[in-house]
Amino acid sequence: MPYRVGIYFAQAYASITVKDWLSNTICVNTETGKPIDSVAVNKGDTVKVLIGQRDNVGGVIIHEAADTTYEIPLELDETGKITFPKQKRALQSDLDNLDAQVKNLTQQIAGNKRGK
Repeated sequence: MPYRVGIYFAQAYASITVKDWLSNTICVNTETGKPIDSVAVNKGDTVKVLIGQRDNVGGVIIHEAADTTYEIPLELDETGKITFPKQKRALQSDLDNLDAQVKNLTQQIAGNKRGK
């Protein structure tokens, strides 16, 4: 049984191709019946596709400047939608740096309160 997936485009693209990872075939927009092959999309557009699955895992490959692969259902949000491009994840070093900055600010604020 295939997954019904909405692909949300967070920015505009001049040429997008969406393929089902299982069959390596171009996906069809289930709302228009047209293949999603080298099509332009606007920021905020959502296309709906069916994605094949094997062993309860499916996937979609979106081609733009570089291939991006999404694992389904892992990367679906609660509404059954994925967002392209993938949101960047924070590096641990960035989180550690942010933590150090917060601690420093907390100490500064505590020092200012005592000085008053």
